[in-house]
Amino acid sequence: MPGTTLAATTSAFGAIFVDVEVAGLSRMEFFDDSDVLIYARDVLVAGNQGLSFLGAVATGGEKISRVRLTSGLNTIVANGLLGNPNDDVVVMDDFLYAEPSRAVPEPAALALAGLGLVCGLIRRGQRRPAG
Repeated sequence: MPGTTLAATTSAFGAIFVDVEVAGLSRMEFFDDSDVLIYARDVLVAGNQGLSFLGAVATGGEKISRVRLTSGLNTIVANGLLGNPNDDVVVMDDFLYAEPSRAVPEPAALALAGLGLVCGLIRRGQRRPAG
């Protein structure tokens, strides 16, 4: 969940890529909460300073738990210094996602549900037949 340490999933995620000039070097991979790959796709080439959008919506009941973003081959070493000044630099902006939901119920919610079940069973056992 944003702003917390609680794990969450979502049903949709997307990002805007800037300056994708080389096909096959920028990619998104979507994983479920078991770390199984759900979907993967290369970002479309948009040319020098062009904008590309890539995203996915899980419509089959899957939940997106993690997204791996690969943005070209170049690296920024420090203070704007490039790992290879001849390689293209791809950047990302405007990450979009559907409302996150908890990946698993929190322990307190499970304990409360278990307590309700136990109380219901005890109450059911205390009922006496009419007669």
